[in-house]
Parts: sequence; C-alpha cells; structure tokens
Amino acid sequence: TIGASTILFNSNLVADTSERKAEKSVIMIYLSGGISATDFINPIPDSPVAYRSNRGSVKTKSGFLLGGDFSNLAGISDELSVVRNMNHRDANHESATGWVMTSEPHFQANEQKWPSYGAMAGYVHGTNNPHNGIPTYVKTGSIRYDDAAWIGSKYMGYDADAEGLKSMKITVPQKQFNNRLKMLSLLESNFDNTYGDELAREWVDLKGQAVNVIQGEASQAFDLKLEPQAAQDMYGMGTSGFGKNLLMSRRLVEYGARFVTVNYGGWDMHSDVSGGFERRGPELDKYTTVLIKDLKDRGMLDNTMIVICSEFSRTPKINTNAGRDHYPGINSLVFAGGGYDHGRVIGKTDKNATQVDGIPYTPGDMGNTILHHLGVSKTLQVTDNAGRPRFVYQRKSKNILLA
Repeated sequence: TIGASTILFNSNLVADTSERKAEKSVIMIYLSGGISATDFINPIPDSPVAYRSNRGSVKTKSGFLLGGDFSNLAGISDELSVVRNMNHRDANHESATGWVMTSEPHFQANEQKWPSYGAMAGYVHGTNNPHNGIPTYVKTGSIRYDDAAWIGSKYMGYDADAEGLKSMKITVPQKQFNNRLKMLSLLESNFDNTYGDELAREWVDLKGQAVNVIQGEASQAFDLKLEPQAAQDMYGMGTSGFGKNLLMSRRLVEYGARFVTVNYGGWDMHSDVSGGFERRGPELDKYTTVLIKDLKDRGMLDNTMIVICSEFSRTPKINTNAGRDHYPGINSLVFAGGGYDHGRVIGKTDKNATQVDGIPYTPGDMGNTILHHLGVSKTLQVTDNAGRPRFVYQRKSKNILLA
C-alpha cells in the first residue's frame, strides 16, 4: 500500500520543526508541457469517442470523476478541490507559463514581467526563515518565469539542483570561512561608490541569504538520507525523481520554507496521448497521494496548500496522431490541503469539454487564492526597483477560489 501512516518519524526532525508547522506554506506541482484536463480531471465518459478520455474514468469517493489513471487520488478525493473552469487565451508554452506562474499575461515577453508567487512569499515573509536560514522560496526543477521580476533579485528563490545542494556546505575550516566573510565586508564597503546603491544592496542581501543557508540547519532539510528508510521507499527515492522531489518539498516546508515548486514535465502529448498518460499518469497519481497523506499524518496538511497546475490543457478532440494539441480554453487545476473544505468540483465545462460552462476563472484567480493562503494583504503595494508603487493583487481579478 501507499498509506503514509506507515512512515517512521525522525524524532529529532519533529522536535526541531514542531513550532513551525503552524506557518502557512504552498507546494506547487507544475505539470509542464500542458497536461490534458480531459484525461486528468474531466474525463467526460458520455461524450463521443473523439472527445472523451480514452484512458477511461474512475469514480472518486466524493462522487465526481477523474481520469482512469488516478485511482489513488480518487481514494482521497475528500482532500481535493478540482477546478474545471480555469482558462486563458495563450497557447504558447513559454508565455502561458508566465501567465500561470505570475497571474499576469506574458504575450510576446522576452523577460519576466511580474513576480512569481514564490518571490512574493519571500517579499512578505522574508527571504529566509529566521530560525534556521531555510530559504522561503525553493525550486526543485526550474520553471520558466519563476523569478522575482521588478521586486528585486534577492527574492528570486533558491534552486535546489545538484550544484545548489553542493554549494550549501562549507568546504574550508570555520575560522577560514569567517575570515573570508570579514574580507567580503571590507570589499562591500566600497560597492555603493563603484556600482550604485541598488546593486550594492542586492549583492549584500544575496550574500547574507547564502551565509544564513550555509550556517543554519537548512542543509539538513535538503538531505533526504536523514529520512527513515520507510519514508524513502514510500516516495520511491531510488526510482522516481518526481517522488524524490516531493519528499524534499515536504521536508522543506517542515523546516519552514513557505513556497516550494516541483516541476514534473512530459505532458506535451501531440501524439499518442493514451500512451503518454500510461507512462506518466501512475507516477503523478501515486506520489502526489503519498505527499498528501504524509502531510496529513504529520499534522501539516491544514497549513500546507498543494497546487497542481499546468500552462494550458490539450485540444478537446483527439487529432490524427491520437494526441491532443495546445488548448488554453480549458486548464487543469487541483488544490489540496490548506485547511479548506474539499471533496468538490469547482466550475464545469460543456458536454465535450470544449469550453467553460458559466463564469470562467483565470490564472489571476488562482494566484489570488495562493496569495490569500500565504497571508498577503489584498491592499499590499510594493515599490518596484524603478521606484514605482504597484499592487500585488490584480484589481481586475478578485476571486478566491477556495473561500
């Protein structure tokens, strides 16, 4: 079984992190490539063969349907809110990703126009946890447009790739490391005269973050070998990169991170969408369920919002290559945790899932929901790096989807 109740707790970790479980956090599982909503969250089994999911469907314990590859998630549907009426107007991978990651359209954008949700979490809650130096915003697998844009590079988040993890360890004696910090401080005293105040401040801030990470408990959060073997096995550490990243995301929020992204790609299925889901669906289903159960058993689920999203969906009708092409008219969005009422479907589509039936929600509504959970005030204004005041929330998009 994949029941998280079988996990053996690391007593030291629980003791060290018990006071931080009350902090609100988000784990975003980003399905890059554009997962088909029809084959994931809206299988429409009564529609013509050319439209319905040819992966079949499974009835959840809450009474609604998911795609046939998601039986484990169906068994915990009371922990899920499935949103079937989110859409936008961008069918390009990169710019659509920008829209979903920031709430703002990125049509024809060569650079990031708006800060990501993780960057905003860092702006509001500080770049590092004051108890142990853990970064507020951590990325396990970079996603396009996941940076800080105009609020400043110090909020861009920490990349938990192999090089980043290697850099977390002090490779010289502590005394020598301290001497190097003193030398840097002397050099920094001349930065504002040479490079300008803003660049100098950003450099000092970034260096301070790095020192907090290296000298705090943060490196322990990234060390998955500290997990009991039972937990490592349950997340498939030896066989699944996705499961491994979910285990890391759980450890990170347990240590005090506020926003963690997990990039699980491979959903750009222009041909053989059925075969693609046969390969990718079970892994998504199994380890996402493990994560949700694990968080619940540890008393963390009510404060940890899980967001499963993608840049767009796929065309309602199967193409001549047995696949589905880019389609932003419908999107896939699932929430879990966060202390909200779940076990429900939000919104609906027409019978062939070609368009939203009723009021559509936008990436801005998704973003507002995330920021609301993180305690970001609707009236918060940020002075950008050009000295201009900006609202964090989109004034044209006011919905909180789980309120």
